[in-house]
Amino acid sequence: MTTLQDVLAQGKSMLGYPSVRSAQLDAQVLLCYVLGIERAMLYTYPEREISLLQEKQYSTLIARRKQHEPVAYLTGHKEFYGLDFIVDKRVLIPRPETELLVETALEVIKCSIAGGHMPVVADIGTGSGAIPIAIAVEEPRLPYIYATDSSAEALEVARLNCLQHQVTERVRLLQGDLVSLLPEPVDLLLANLPYVGTDEVAGLPLDVRLYEPHQALFSGPDGLDLLRR
Repeated sequence: MTTLQDVLAQGKSMLGYPSVRSAQLDAQVLLCYVLGIERAMLYTYPEREISLLQEKQYSTLIARRKQHEPVAYLTGHKEFYGLDFIVDKRVLIPRPETELLVETALEVIKCSIAGGHMPVVADIGTGSGAIPIAIAVEEPRLPYIYATDSSAEALEVARLNCLQHQVTERVRLLQGDLVSLLPEPVDLLLANLPYVGTDEVAGLPLDVRLYEPHQALFSGPDGLDLLRR
């Protein structure tokens, strides 16, 4: 039987550790995913044995990661604003820097409520729904928030995340072009829209260029088409 430390060392080696900076973390995350354990277990019980089936599952994931498939797509999950979100190739993977948008929006919303006005909020190009769901969870006083996307597939993922975080009644998903389907004026409009130019394709990391949905990445030659609109 193979131990945790044995299979982990093999995974790191296949991913190019130590020359590839993320190899160690990626190998650990994928092994924890296969075994259904926390990362601390890898250090606490390195001699723990794993089954042949688990070893094969891990090797398959490592091989896919070696082909630059994002870890979030391999596990089907990504943490954002302290919450777990379902993600797959239908949606862009939420980025940590986008949490600043959520923080800023929450400040505005809380100030508005404190001033006696319940704001109408909308997130445009919602993708996985990470932004509006995080806001809905963090500010339960907000009765609803609109979330639009032009992609029906993306909204399917957003709907799953709404169910997971129990905000299906408060995050109102709408399929349409930008603000065209909003049924009322809004006080706060959030939009983390595609901003990469098609002229910049060659400069993107392979993880992004090969796997993440281009509809959620590119917006005209200079990346500003949707933002201008």
